[in-house]
Amino acid sequence: MIGNSFARSKAMFAAIMAFVSPSVGWDKAVALANLGEYKSRGKGKGKSGTSSAHCVAMDRRAAVKARNRAKHRAHCR
Repeated sequence: MIGNSFARSKAMFAAIMAFVSPSVGWDKAVALANLGEYKSRGKGKGKSGTSSAHCVAMDRRAAVKARNRAKHRAHCR
């Protein structure tokens, strides 16, 4: 795993550089065909929707907040 950071982005950069290089003819067409689409798997906004929206911690926080709201309402009456 060491030395393999950003492997996908490095591979995409190499494919782009192969396309941009001053080659002519079929080399450029092959490089363009192999370029493909880059999909981020990071934590940014480009993250795919494979993970669930809820987790245990979120449910716990919601339960604590609901209890606190109920206690506050009872206290204010």
